[in-house]
Amino acid sequence: MKTIQELEQYLEENCYNFDSITIGRHYAYEGYVVKSCALGYCLFSSERGRETLLKAFPTEEELVAYTLAKLDRNPWYKAHMVAFTLDQKQIKRAEFKLKLMGIRYKRNDIPGYRSGQTAYRIFVYGRDILRLEGFKRQYMRY
Repeated sequence: MKTIQELEQYLEENCYNFDSITIGRHYAYEGYVVKSCALGYCLFSSERGRETLLKAFPTEEELVAYTLAKLDRNPWYKAHMVAFTLDQKQIKRAEFKLKLMGIRYKRNDIPGYRSGQTAYRIFVYGRDILRLEGFKRQYMRY
């Protein structure tokens, strides 16, 4: 892939999470920003609306290759929350179901979430999110 537009399309097709990636029509309040700039083609880091240049490239293709490699090194750029509950039995059922489906997941609990209770969360990666619409309805309990 050679263009920012092609990168954006690839990220969409492979179900990257745009919560912290600004590219094309996707806007994240904080995270990476991929765009052309006065220096050529740039990757910025954005925090609280302030952009900091991470790296500039003379060609769009170099920016695209570098950005994709950077995103792929961190699995959280493909992570999607599919379960959230305060019930430990519920999260165990969700984990069991994901194992039966052969879906790779990461459990990420938040101790002391509300009144000392633990919040239990499960994330899946990439295109696996497409298989879990009904699962999310069952296990996302705010």
